[in-house]
Amino acid sequence: MADFEWFRSFIAIYRHGSVSSAAAARYMTQPALSRHLSALEAEIGEPLFVRTPRRMMPTDRGKRLYNELVQSVDRLEAVSARFVRRDAPLLRIGGPVAFIRVRLLDRLPDAPYRLTFTFGETGPLLELLKSHELDVLLSTQYVPSGGLTYVKFAEETFLLVASPDEPPVDETRLPESLEERPWIAYGAELPMIRRFWHEAFGMRPSIQPRHVAPDLHMMLDLVASGKGITILPDYLVQDRIAAGTLKQLWTPPKRAANELWLVYRSFEQTNGMFMEWLNRLAGVF
Repeated sequence: MADFEWFRSFIAIYRHGSVSSAAAARYMTQPALSRHLSALEAEIGEPLFVRTPRRMMPTDRGKRLYNELVQSVDRLEAVSARFVRRDAPLLRIGGPVAFIRVRLLDRLPDAPYRLTFTFGETGPLLELLKSHELDVLLSTQYVPSGGLTYVKFAEETFLLVASPDEPPVDETRLPESLEERPWIAYGAELPMIRRFWHEAFGMRPSIQPRHVAPDLHMMLDLVASGKGITILPDYLVQDRIAAGTLKQLWTPPKRAANELWLVYRSFEQTNGMFMEWLNRLAGVF
């Protein structure tokens, strides 16, 4: 007769995509969790996963078993959590460091998880999500991909900002008068600046940045100290503009905005605890 712990281990492998991640989530050693899977496969009489270099892929029998088990196991987990005190499972969140620091940390909802954060740009973090090395991604891009679900939760507007002493813009010579200024950029490809320029002028900017700083807070400090002008998201600069330590140098007729998304693996929709916390997370913005 199958042991309930075998089912819990099977569900963990299915959700995390690897024995190592599932073992970490269950606070078990990898050999012990592998024994659970082997025992369950022996009981059922056929493999539940195909081992590939990047992840454990469920077989058709594994998919059917997961669909049959998941709601019952989640309900029993919830009952157990109410009566047995134990450490919370691990939830791995990825996203841009500036957004998480400014918009999320002070308003982070109570979580039935231990949280770990990985910071970076959307592209590499999206690959970590696909390879089951992250569980939730706060994404600045919508990149459709099979097996992933996107939920829009916020917008950011890009603002042209400068120190209070920066001379005003000559609006009779746009965009040339702006291109002549010293610029601070996040990267040589002018991310954010290109987006702003396209919305404001319908063209690519002809800018050679004076300073390149791949950190939004460092860019903010450089601008505030008079080292140049730049484009930054509104959530990062609004307080400084209100305090008078920064100013919005020029406002285009059409705002440059970007949508922000919560991204997770679609099968997590069967995980009641995960979805409840994700909804609370989306609600803080």
